[in-house]
Amino acid sequence: MARGLKICLVMTMVLAGLVGGEPHVPCYFIFGDSLVDNGNNNGLVTSAKANFTPYGIDFPYGPTGRFSNGRNLVDIIAELLGFQNYIPPFATATDEEILIGVNYGSGGAGIRDETGQQLGDRISLNKHTTQQAGLYTPEQYAGVLIHQYSQQIKTLYDCGARKVALFGLGQIGCTPAELAAYSTNGSSCVDTINNDVQLFDDQLVSLVDDLNNNLTDAKFTYINTTRISSDDPSRFGITVLNVPCCNVSSNFARAYSALSSTDAYPMDIRTLAQFSLQTFRSSYK
Repeated sequence: MARGLKICLVMTMVLAGLVGGEPHVPCYFIFGDSLVDNGNNNGLVTSAKANFTPYGIDFPYGPTGRFSNGRNLVDIIAELLGFQNYIPPFATATDEEILIGVNYGSGGAGIRDETGQQLGDRISLNKHTTQQAGLYTPEQYAGVLIHQYSQQIKTLYDCGARKVALFGLGQIGCTPAELAAYSTNGSSCVDTINNDVQLFDDQLVSLVDDLNNNLTDAKFTYINTTRISSDDPSRFGITVLNVPCCNVSSNFARAYSALSSTDAYPMDIRTLAQFSLQTFRSSYK
């Protein structure tokens, strides 16, 4: 499980009340890997970079370090939340920009510090919220990740995070790299990897329930990345699924506004942004 596990951690954090005419939330902070990186790895000594073509071929500023042809997931969410500009990378953010939000995403990063170390430098989640080695079964490793992740989330809560969206893992066993390395025919998804991913996602849903029950002055929600990304890709003109490309599907907007009750739990990001924490606290009294 460890060999293929890459975590997409996207936090939407609200530190103050809403202001009329402003974005739906006053600030937006992002943590994650290459799915959300928008340039933090450009200055690092790492092979996990995307500041060259064909990346960025459809982006107004060209290749910026986003691992996509244009906008990435968190850019789309920033637009839907009403921000006038995309959230800047930590590496170049100014003092004024930091008050609105920062993108800490770093290609190759993960919950554990050693994630992605074979690629070179990266910015791990622990470096922003504050090694151990061992052999685990997939179930045990999922538990280890969830435990460490819960501590990191609680650290963010202690720093003021009050509305947090936690993205589950996608179908890693269906990605081009895993198909090339482990698929028996180069096209069929690797079920053993996807089954391990599901172990983590199931425990992440339980973690969301625990956080909502115990930290009642905040709200946490789970985004079902597997369910959102598994819809028929041919509807978006995608016909080749087993070789690398830079496409970002418009399905990512479903993290913000769910089309199905299985896309997010207990609510999507749009509802989370509008949620009254006072009402939520009252329901637990």
